[in-house]
Amino acid sequence: MVKIYSRNIPTTQDLRKIRIFAPRNCSKNNPCDILFMHDAQNLFYDAMSYSKQSWRIIEGMEDSNVSNVIVVGIDNSPTHRLSEYSPYKTSVNKIKEYSGNHGGLGRKYIDWIVKDVLPWIKTLHNTTENYYMAGSSMGAYISMFSAIWYPDLFKGIGLFSIASWFNEKAILKDISNTIFNSNTKFFVSVGNKETSSNEIKDFPKIYIQNSKNIIDALNKKGVSQIKFTLFDGEHNELQWMKLFPEFTKFMFK
Repeated sequence: MVKIYSRNIPTTQDLRKIRIFAPRNCSKNNPCDILFMHDAQNLFYDAMSYSKQSWRIIEGMEDSNVSNVIVVGIDNSPTHRLSEYSPYKTSVNKIKEYSGNHGGLGRKYIDWIVKDVLPWIKTLHNTTENYYMAGSSMGAYISMFSAIWYPDLFKGIGLFSIASWFNEKAILKDISNTIFNSNTKFFVSVGNKETSSNEIKDFPKIYIQNSKNIIDALNKKGVSQIKFTLFDGEHNELQWMKLFPEFTKFMFK
């Protein structure tokens, strides 16, 4: 069962919904790891998803036989999503819906998760010190940044269809300047039909190259535990739902 809470978030100065799925077997003798995820409206139930297709996280956990992970899903902001999911201002100017004054709140957003949400979760549940983060598209972008901003905190990062085209130069530069824990796991997946705008015909190639550039940058920093999946599919929750069990097996088995 998913429990829904609300917590003050400094990026928008309002209450943000946090959806938590905690296995029943979490206890003092059997503490659970924590997986943070973004765009929580799309994670658990089809009826809540904007596309009526969710990641079906609970079923994905069951399919992969993972029963010791608490999933903490944080709702996105309908007005500040692009800004919260990037610490950098966007470098895009060719796509109308992504150009403009977007980005810049990512550091504040991640600091809120680490300094406020994480300690609060640990008061609610019996947990280990093993923390993970995952997301799709811009949610993957901010997940990658969390590993830059807190390189020794997260044991694993899930990058589903990372939208690093939002400002690729900035995030690759920060990766090159970060000392990563070489044991951190990275799951990277991208489809061959991905797009975020019909205005750009080459978007599928851009998405694939984005993922490869992230992997190359991580390899140069000595990160070796990387699983890369190139799938036959598009940029949507159905594809990420299909990949989620593969992600959990890689991270938690």
